Amino acid sequence: MNWWLAILLGALQGFTEFLPISSSGHLVLAQHYLGFEEEAGASALFFDGMLHLGTLVAVVLYFGREALRSVDPGRGASSGDGPARMPIALMSWLRLGLLVGLASVPATVVALAASDHIKDSFRNPLMVACSFLVLGFVLLLSDRLRHGDTDLARMTWWQALLVGCGQALSAVFRGLSRSGMTITAALAVGLDRAWAVRFSFLMSMVASLGLGGLGIVKALRDPSRDHWLTPDFMGLTLLATAVSAVVGYLSIAPLIRLVRAARLWWFSLYLWSIGLAVLATHWWAG
Repeated sequence: MNWWLAILLGALQGFTEFLPISSSGHLVLAQHYLGFEEEAGASALFFDGMLHLGTLVAVVLYFGREALRSVDPGRGASSGDGPARMPIALMSWLRLGLLVGLASVPATVVALAASDHIKDSFRNPLMVACSFLVLGFVLLLSDRLRHGDTDLARMTWWQALLVGCGQALSAVFRGLSRSGMTITAALAVGLDRAWAVRFSFLMSMVASLGLGGLGIVKALRDPSRDHWLTPDFMGLTLLATAVSAVVGYLSIAPLIRLVRAARLWWFSLYLWSIGLAVLATHWWAG
């Protein structure tokens, strides 16, 4: 891996993590077709884990800024954004933490129970292609769902759990976007469109920390780590992580606007094109 590939993969992770097109799926395809996959499964797992931590930083910075703005009496709940705003009261933050924690349970269980399957999926571009085709139909469906009005104050435990099940599916099938699945599930259970995106992003903090941390720990336990965990590799990984954080931060606001405008079907066309292209390439090569 060289510096330009590190920047490319970091930008790809940052751009696709919050857009409903699967960052991990794109990394699988990029690593496969650019040859990075051949360097070692453990190094790819470590690299992917670090990039997830980069996008975690993006979410913390974005919503940290929004939280600071919300405590300004002149820009708080009266700003006109309705349920899209982050909560101000301490009890609302505690309630939000419980709901996000509950929504994270299904994916956590799946990640622990199917960790070997998840690791192997990093070398399966065909799974990604098929998942892209399915995800395209899921996003098309999400734009057809009626507009809900459930915000944090009215959100229930079962709604959080069902949104979490969408995230669990994305953990099992590489290429099913975490944000795409959670946003669609949130809309299906009646969440307000803007709040559905924000709740999905807050769930991504737990997911990025868990998946990133688990991937890094498992990679560091690899017996061959001395061969790939070199100063050059770490420098390139940190460069890619910084790029993913910056690009991810810049991608959050546009997605919020797209979901509120019910324009996720745009991504369906893109996903179907990539999925069919990968399947055609595989068929032609073999």
